[in-house]
Amino acid sequence: MIRTLEQKSEILARLEPTRHIPGVVTNRLIQLLLEVYRTGEKTYKNTGPVTVDFFPRNPPFPDWWIRVEEVITPFIGEHSTFSTNFYEVKQPHILHNDDSVALAPRLYKTVVIPLKIKQPTNFAVFDQTYLDGPVKLRHGGKFAGRTHNKPEVYYNQDLLTNDVLGGYTDKPFDYATWEDNFSHIPYTRFHGLTVEKIVTWQPGDLIIFDTARIHCGGNFLAHGIESKIGFSIFTSR
Repeated sequence: MIRTLEQKSEILARLEPTRHIPGVVTNRLIQLLLEVYRTGEKTYKNTGPVTVDFFPRNPPFPDWWIRVEEVITPFIGEHSTFSTNFYEVKQPHILHNDDSVALAPRLYKTVVIPLKIKQPTNFAVFDQTYLDGPVKLRHGGKFAGRTHNKPEVYYNQDLLTNDVLGGYTDKPFDYATWEDNFSHIPYTRFHGLTVEKIVTWQPGDLIIFDTARIHCGGNFLAHGIESKIGFSIFTSR
Protein backbone atom coordinates (compact mmCIF):
# COMPACT_ATOMS: atom_id res chain seq x y z
CA MET A 1 0.00 0.00 0.00
CA ILE A 2 1.45 3.35 -1.01
CA ARG A 3 -1.34 5.50 0.45
CA THR A 4 -3.25 5.65 3.71
CA LEU A 5 -7.00 5.11 3.80
CA GLU A 6 -7.42 8.82 4.46
CA GLN A 7 -5.40 9.73 1.38
CA LYS A 8 -7.38 7.29 -0.75
CA SER A 9 -10.68 8.63 0.53
CA GLU A 10 -9.60 12.15 -0.38
CA ILE A 11 -8.79 11.11 -3.95
CA LEU A 12 -12.00 9.12 -4.38
CA ALA A 13 -14.14 11.95 -3.02
CA ARG A 14 -13.09 14.08 -6.00
CA LEU A 15 -14.13 11.62 -8.72
CA GLU A 16 -16.07 13.24 -11.56
CA PRO A 17 -17.48 12.12 -14.91
CA THR A 18 -15.03 11.84 -17.80
CA ARG A 19 -15.15 14.76 -20.21
CA HIS A 20 -14.54 14.83 -23.95
CA ILE A 21 -13.96 18.38 -25.19
CA PRO A 22 -13.84 18.62 -28.98
CA GLY A 23 -11.90 21.07 -31.10
CA VAL A 24 -9.94 23.00 -28.47
CA VAL A 25 -6.39 22.05 -29.50
CA THR A 26 -5.23 23.97 -32.55
CA ASN A 27 -3.49 22.27 -35.45
CA ARG A 28 -0.52 24.58 -34.83
CA LEU A 29 -0.13 23.26 -31.29
CA ILE A 30 -0.58 19.68 -32.48
CA GLN A 31 2.24 20.12 -35.00
CA LEU A 32 4.44 21.69 -32.32
CA LEU A 33 3.83 18.73 -29.98
CA LEU A 34 4.53 16.24 -32.77
CA GLU A 35 7.87 18.00 -33.33
CA VAL A 36 8.66 17.71 -29.61
CA TYR A 37 7.98 13.98 -29.88
CA ARG A 38 9.95 13.61 -33.12
CA THR A 39 13.06 15.29 -31.70
CA GLY A 40 12.79 14.04 -28.10
CA GLU A 41 14.86 11.34 -26.42
CA LYS A 42 12.87 8.17 -26.94
CA THR A 43 12.36 5.14 -24.76
CA TYR A 44 11.62 1.94 -26.66
CA LYS A 45 9.63 -0.09 -24.16
CA ASN A 46 9.75 -3.86 -24.21
CA THR A 47 5.96 -3.80 -24.07
CA GLY A 48 5.68 -1.98 -27.42
CA PRO A 49 5.14 1.77 -26.98
CA VAL A 50 7.76 4.33 -27.97
CA THR A 51 7.67 7.21 -25.50
CA VAL A 52 9.19 10.60 -24.79
CA ASP A 53 8.91 11.63 -21.14
CA PHE A 54 8.70 15.19 -19.84
CA PHE A 55 8.62 16.13 -16.16
CA PRO A 56 7.56 19.79 -15.67
CA ARG A 57 8.86 20.27 -12.15
CA ASN A 58 11.26 23.21 -12.21
CA PRO A 59 10.97 26.42 -14.29
CA PRO A 60 11.85 27.86 -16.66
CA PHE A 61 9.51 25.72 -18.75
CA PRO A 62 9.72 25.39 -22.53
CA ASP A 63 7.29 27.49 -24.52
CA TRP A 64 5.38 24.45 -25.81
CA TRP A 65 4.60 23.32 -22.26
CA ILE A 66 3.41 26.79 -21.26
CA ARG A 67 1.03 26.69 -24.23
CA VAL A 68 -0.27 23.28 -23.20
CA GLU A 69 -0.94 24.54 -19.68
CA GLU A 70 -2.84 27.50 -21.12
CA VAL A 71 -5.12 25.06 -22.97
CA ILE A 72 -5.81 22.57 -20.18
CA THR A 73 -5.99 24.78 -17.07
CA PRO A 74 -9.41 26.34 -17.87
CA PHE A 75 -10.85 22.80 -17.91
CA ILE A 76 -9.18 21.28 -14.85
CA GLY A 77 -8.45 24.28 -12.66
CA GLU A 78 -5.61 24.45 -10.15
CA HIS A 79 -3.27 21.48 -10.41
CA SER A 80 0.29 20.22 -10.37
CA THR A 81 1.69 17.92 -13.04
CA PHE A 82 3.78 15.03 -11.75
CA SER A 83 4.53 13.43 -15.13
CA THR A 84 3.76 13.53 -18.84
CA ASN A 85 4.59 11.37 -21.80
CA PHE A 86 4.30 11.31 -25.53
CA TYR A 87 3.58 7.85 -26.87
CA GLU A 88 3.45 6.13 -30.24
CA VAL A 89 1.73 2.75 -30.19
CA LYS A 90 1.07 0.07 -32.79
CA GLN A 91 -0.96 -1.99 -30.33
CA PRO A 92 -3.92 -0.49 -28.42
CA HIS A 93 -3.32 0.07 -24.71
CA ILE A 94 -4.59 -2.65 -22.40
CA LEU A 95 -6.40 -2.10 -19.09
CA HIS A 96 -4.24 -0.07 -16.72
CA ASN A 97 -4.07 2.87 -14.33
CA ASP A 98 -1.77 5.91 -14.15
CA ASP A 99 0.18 6.23 -10.90
CA SER A 100 3.64 6.76 -9.44
CA VAL A 101 5.15 4.67 -6.66
CA ALA A 102 7.99 7.11 -6.08
CA LEU A 103 5.78 10.19 -5.71
CA ALA A 104 2.50 8.70 -4.44
CA PRO A 105 0.77 11.82 -5.80
CA ARG A 106 -2.63 13.12 -4.71
CA LEU A 107 -4.11 11.90 -7.97
CA TYR A 108 -6.34 14.37 -9.78
CA LYS A 109 -6.89 14.39 -13.56
CA THR A 110 -5.29 12.77 -16.55
CA VAL A 111 -5.50 14.86 -19.71
CA VAL A 112 -5.05 13.08 -23.03
CA ILE A 113 -4.24 15.10 -26.16
CA PRO A 114 -4.59 12.93 -29.29
CA LEU A 115 -1.97 14.01 -31.84
CA LYS A 116 -2.01 11.71 -34.84
CA ILE A 117 -4.17 8.88 -36.15
CA LYS A 118 -5.53 7.88 -39.55
CA GLN A 119 -9.14 8.09 -38.36
CA PRO A 120 -10.84 8.55 -34.99
CA THR A 121 -10.94 5.60 -32.62
CA ASN A 122 -12.37 4.91 -29.17
CA PHE A 123 -10.99 5.34 -25.67
CA ALA A 124 -12.63 3.94 -22.55
CA VAL A 125 -12.65 4.89 -18.88
CA PHE A 126 -14.10 2.54 -16.27
CA ASP A 127 -15.84 3.11 -12.95
CA GLN A 128 -13.24 1.03 -11.12
CA THR A 129 -10.14 2.46 -9.41
CA TYR A 130 -6.79 1.27 -8.06
CA LEU A 131 -4.68 3.35 -5.67
CA ASP A 132 -1.83 1.07 -4.60
CA GLY A 133 0.58 1.73 -7.45
CA PRO A 134 0.75 1.45 -11.25
CA VAL A 135 -0.78 -1.78 -12.62
CA LYS A 136 -1.93 -3.54 -15.74
CA LEU A 137 -5.04 -5.67 -15.30
CA ARG A 138 -4.59 -9.36 -16.14
CA HIS A 139 -7.55 -10.85 -14.26
CA GLY A 140 -7.45 -14.63 -14.38
CA GLY A 141 -3.73 -14.67 -15.16
CA LYS A 142 -1.57 -17.58 -14.02
CA PHE A 143 1.84 -15.93 -13.99
CA ALA A 144 2.54 -15.66 -10.26
CA GLY A 145 5.59 -17.75 -9.42
CA ARG A 146 6.18 -18.70 -13.05
CA THR A 147 8.58 -16.04 -14.24
CA HIS A 148 9.34 -17.83 -17.52
CA ASN A 149 5.72 -17.31 -18.58
CA LYS A 150 5.22 -13.93 -16.98
CA PRO A 151 4.34 -11.11 -19.44
CA GLU A 152 7.00 -8.48 -19.87
CA VAL A 153 6.34 -5.26 -17.98
CA TYR A 154 8.05 -1.88 -18.19
CA TYR A 155 6.62 0.08 -15.28
CA ASN A 156 3.10 -1.00 -14.37
CA GLN A 157 3.06 -4.32 -12.54
CA ASP A 158 0.64 -7.15 -13.37
CA LEU A 159 -2.55 -7.29 -11.31
CA LEU A 160 -3.78 -10.87 -11.60
CA THR A 161 -7.22 -10.37 -10.03
CA ASN A 162 -9.74 -7.55 -10.33
CA ASP A 163 -11.35 -8.17 -6.93
CA VAL A 164 -8.99 -5.68 -5.27
CA LEU A 165 -10.25 -2.79 -7.44
CA GLY A 166 -12.42 -0.08 -5.97
CA GLY A 167 -15.94 -0.57 -7.31
CA TYR A 168 -15.40 -4.21 -8.34
CA THR A 169 -18.76 -5.83 -9.13
CA ASP A 170 -17.84 -9.54 -9.49
CA LYS A 171 -20.21 -9.65 -12.47
CA PRO A 172 -19.45 -10.56 -16.10
CA PHE A 173 -18.69 -7.62 -18.36
CA ASP A 174 -21.17 -6.81 -21.12
CA TYR A 175 -20.06 -9.07 -23.95
CA ALA A 176 -21.36 -6.90 -26.80
CA THR A 177 -19.46 -3.87 -25.47
CA TRP A 178 -16.29 -5.95 -25.26
CA GLU A 179 -16.76 -7.34 -28.77
CA ASP A 180 -17.40 -3.90 -30.28
CA ASN A 181 -14.51 -2.11 -28.58
CA PHE A 182 -11.96 -4.23 -26.75
CA SER A 183 -11.37 -7.47 -28.65
CA HIS A 184 -7.60 -6.87 -28.42
CA ILE A 185 -7.86 -7.76 -24.71
CA PRO A 186 -9.07 -11.14 -23.41
CA TYR A 187 -12.69 -10.95 -22.31
CA THR A 188 -11.92 -12.47 -18.90
CA ARG A 189 -9.85 -9.43 -17.92
CA PHE A 190 -12.99 -7.28 -17.84
CA HIS A 191 -14.72 -9.34 -15.15
CA GLY A 192 -16.17 -7.05 -12.50
CA LEU A 193 -15.64 -3.89 -14.55
CA THR A 194 -18.26 -1.37 -15.71
CA VAL A 195 -17.82 1.36 -18.31
CA GLU A 196 -17.86 4.90 -17.00
CA LYS A 197 -17.55 6.43 -20.48
CA ILE A 198 -16.38 5.59 -23.99
CA VAL A 199 -15.21 8.66 -25.90
CA THR A 200 -13.76 9.44 -29.31
CA TRP A 201 -9.96 9.68 -29.55
CA GLN A 202 -9.38 12.36 -32.20
CA PRO A 203 -6.72 15.05 -32.75
CA GLY A 204 -7.95 18.50 -31.76
CA ASP A 205 -9.88 17.18 -28.78
CA LEU A 206 -9.14 16.84 -25.07
CA ILE A 207 -10.03 13.80 -22.97
CA ILE A 208 -10.10 14.48 -19.22
CA PHE A 209 -10.68 11.77 -16.64
CA ASP A 210 -9.81 10.95 -13.05
CA THR A 211 -6.29 9.56 -12.84
CA ALA A 212 -7.46 7.02 -10.26
CA ARG A 213 -9.66 5.25 -12.80
CA ILE A 214 -8.86 2.17 -14.87
CA HIS A 215 -8.83 2.88 -18.61
CA CYS A 216 -7.75 1.45 -21.96
CA GLY A 217 -7.70 2.14 -25.68
CA GLY A 218 -10.23 0.86 -28.17
CA ASN A 219 -9.15 -1.77 -30.67
CA PHE A 220 -8.04 0.51 -33.50
CA LEU A 221 -6.42 -2.43 -35.32
CA ALA A 222 -9.89 -3.82 -36.02
CA HIS A 223 -10.56 -0.71 -38.12
CA GLY A 224 -7.40 -0.86 -40.19
CA ILE A 225 -5.53 1.74 -38.13
CA GLU A 226 -1.86 0.85 -37.74
CA SER A 227 -0.71 3.31 -35.07
CA LYS A 228 -1.46 6.45 -33.11
CA ILE A 229 0.51 9.18 -31.34
CA GLY A 230 -0.75 10.95 -28.25
CA PHE A 231 0.33 13.05 -25.28
CA SER A 232 -0.82 12.28 -21.74
CA ILE A 233 -0.57 14.61 -18.75
CA PHE A 234 -0.86 13.24 -15.20
CA THR A 235 -1.83 15.71 -12.49
CA SER A 236 -2.23 15.93 -8.74
CA ARG A 237 -4.06 18.36 -6.46
